[in-house]
Amino acid sequence: MKYQEWQNKQNRFLAMTGVNIEVFNNLLPYFGDAHQEYLSRYHLTGKRRSGYRQYVMYKTSPLPCIEERLAFILSYIKLNPLQEHHADLFDIEQKQCYEFVHGLRIILHKALESAGCMPAQTDKELQSRLSEFCKEGEKVLLHDGTEREVPRPQDEDEQKEKYSGKKKKHTVKNALIISAACTILFVSPTFSGRVHDKTIADTAYSIPSGFTLLQDSGYQGYAPSGVEIIQPQKKPKGKELTKEQKDRNREISVDRVRIEHTIGSVKRARIVKDECRLRKGNFVESILATCAAMHNFRILTKPFEYKNKLT
Repeated sequence: MKYQEWQNKQNRFLAMTGVNIEVFNNLLPYFGDAHQEYLSRYHLTGKRRSGYRQYVMYKTSPLPCIEERLAFILSYIKLNPLQEHHADLFDIEQKQCYEFVHGLRIILHKALESAGCMPAQTDKELQSRLSEFCKEGEKVLLHDGTEREVPRPQDEDEQKEKYSGKKKKHTVKNALIISAACTILFVSPTFSGRVHDKTIADTAYSIPSGFTLLQDSGYQGYAPSGVEIIQPQKKPKGKELTKEQKDRNREISVDRVRIEHTIGSVKRARIVKDECRLRKGNFVESILATCAAMHNFRILTKPFEYKNKLT
């Protein structure tokens, strides 16, 4: 089995699954519980069972243990391979690979929810999360948008809608809100690639008063009431910034780079970095939240702290 082969080589394990063995073992109990609960009520294909029954994994199963199944789905998300290639890697048929990818992705999502790592995905959930955040004394947030490539749509209107002039590709876009410690608090609904970051901020979420918000110059004009905005100053047309303004911009960039690092950590999973070819079950719309939750779980396993220079 691939799990047994990879676990003896730590660098290989990290390269193939996107997590180290410690994080994998911490996630395994949550995944096992979610696996048992989901497959007791649903088939792997998503079809509901006629009644509740205790799920039994047979020894003749193509993926015969929980460890192998978790390694399978983490590897698929990390590598974004062709299904024929991934099926060959785990010595199963392509049809079985297709069913396992979609079924185990749902189970992984539920496991991360039960671990308390899933970011908010609606404005109502965000307000509840920020209310809890305030009680902990944290007031600094960062937000930014990120794009993901998708196959070129066949419909001409949809082609125009998803074409990103910035990336010169057909993309979809989400906004992320993170804390100063790089925990992802919110992942917005998925928008077409041509939608501007500020438009997403205006329509998909709101920041309550009392917070400090770091943002880049693409959010020019976004200033919720009662929120302190920290943003680099743009160079005036035909003029130059003063030395003090440049120094201030560098200070802001040092702190704002955290969200770039966070997005980079999420895109460790190539399923949200490269072109995503899957369409079934809103896969493109939901997979970014799953990958964001994996980032949060890694932080939960090995937390770290930043010194806030701007507050």
